[in-house]
Formats: sequence, structure tokens, C-alpha cells
Amino acid sequence: MAPLYPSAAIIATTLGLHGYRKGSLSLSGAVAAFLVGYGHMANPVKVFGTTMIGMYLIGSRATKVKVDVKAKLEEGPDPLKPSGNRNWGQVLSSSLPGLIAALLYRFGPAASLDKRNVVLALHPLSRPLIYTSLGLNATILADTLASELGILSTSPPIYLPTLRPCPPGTNGGISLLGLGTSILGGGLIGLVMVCDLLIESGGVGDRGYAWVAELLGMGMGLGLAGSLLDSILGAFFQPTYYSTSTKRVLTDTSSAPHAISPDVKRIGYGIDVLSNSGVNFICGCALAGGGYWYGSL
Repeated sequence: MAPLYPSAAIIATTLGLHGYRKGSLSLSGAVAAFLVGYGHMANPVKVFGTTMIGMYLIGSRATKVKVDVKAKLEEGPDPLKPSGNRNWGQVLSSSLPGLIAALLYRFGPAASLDKRNVVLALHPLSRPLIYTSLGLNATILADTLASELGILSTSPPIYLPTLRPCPPGTNGGISLLGLGTSILGGGLIGLVMVCDLLIESGGVGDRGYAWVAELLGMGMGLGLAGSLLDSILGAFFQPTYYSTSTKRVLTDTSSAPHAISPDVKRIGYGIDVLSNSGVNFICGCALAGGGYWYGSL
């Protein structure tokens, strides 16, 4: 009989209830968060759950950086309050590939291997799944940091289709600060993984620090690639609305303000095809797949 991992269930329940009570998760989102959290943490090795939690905590901290300044650049929900009520689809859009990797590890042949061999040597059975988790979480955190910190750039971002300056917050806009924070985000995910694996295994093993440098380097590369893909998709498949009166990009267009406010105009070339969740899902799957491919080499 497979172990139930009660501590994982307790932590996952706490995270889901916390999000629901804060208002950042709907009821369906809280249930999905519990299932995703338990699926990650109920594992012979804890790196999947640790990486997911690290990504969430670092991303949450980034949203609180200079909220007063960001409020002058983007017009949407109060940045000091939950951005609110993420449903099950939104939760899964940024976690499904990682959940699948964690479940394949738990119930696959890698779970029966000696932990030290799995962690330190990055055994062929475990390596692709660990890099899948790296690719997903590096992408999600890189995009979060690029959005939350890149918007604070003192120079205007460049709109990818035209390579001309655009207002901060424009879908498809990039800046040096945004790219730098993307690399940082991916590297932080790699660092979280390295720290977890070192603790679980008790040392660097026969390979020395080669696998440490590899995880850190790939984390940075996957994070940057994921953030760039997010910007490309946003440039062409997400509309951007800009208020000429407040000089701010609108981040919440659920009430169709462009239809009732004559001072709001559509900028850029993006067509209304993908939501933020859709972009996150595509980017997460693409870079998780890239991580799996690299890990399989």
C-alpha cells in the first residue's frame, strides 16, 4: 500500500484554506490548490513540493514590492489586496506539468531507487522529472518577477513587434530589468532545488558540484526563455488597453472599460485570443517540456 503522507496533507490543507480566507482563491481554486499541493509534497523526495512552495513564496513577496509605484503605472484591482478568487482552472494553468512530474516520480520506477543515487547522480529515471519541475517553476517565477519588478524600470520597455518604446505593463513589452529579473527568477528556482537536494542527500556526492552548476544554469536559461515566450504570446495574442487620461495600462478589463470609457484605447497588435492563464499554461507546458527533453539527454 502506498504511503499517505499525512504531513503533506496538512500543509496542502493549510495553504488552500489560507488562500481561500484571504480571498485570493475561490472555493474551486482552494480545492485545486490542496490537490496540487498534496500531489507535489506526497513524495519520497520533497524537491517537487519544496520547489512549488519556494516559487509561490518568492512570487508573493515580489507582488508587494513598491505597490504604490506600480499602482501609478497600471490600473486594476487594489494591489494591496488579493488579486482575487483564482479558480481551479487558473491554479492548474500554472501547476499542471509540475503536478504530473511529481506524480510520475511517486508512482513510477524512480520512487524505488535509493534516494542518494536519485538525488546526487540525477539518475536517468529521475532526472527528466526533476528538470520538468525546474522548467515549469522557473518559467512561472521568471514571468512573475518580470511583471512585478520589470515594470519598475526607469527606462520604458520595448514593444517586441515594433522594437519601439511602449507604456509599462504593455503585453509584449520587455526591458533590461525585466529580462534580468527573469534570469534571477529562474536561478532562484534552481537554487531552491539545489538546497533541497543537498539537504535530502547530505552532500554533493561523487559528481561534485557539476550538477549544482547545471541546475542553476538551466534554471536561469529556462526562466529567461519562458519569460520571452510569454512576451511573444502577449504581444500577438493578448490585447492591451491604455487610459489616455490616467496614463496607465488597464490590467482588469473584465468589465469591458474600453466599451464605456472614450479615453481608453487599444494599443499594440495583440488580438483577444489568450487570457493570462492561457499564456501561463502554454509557456509552462513548453518550458516544462524543454526541461524534460534536456533531462532526458
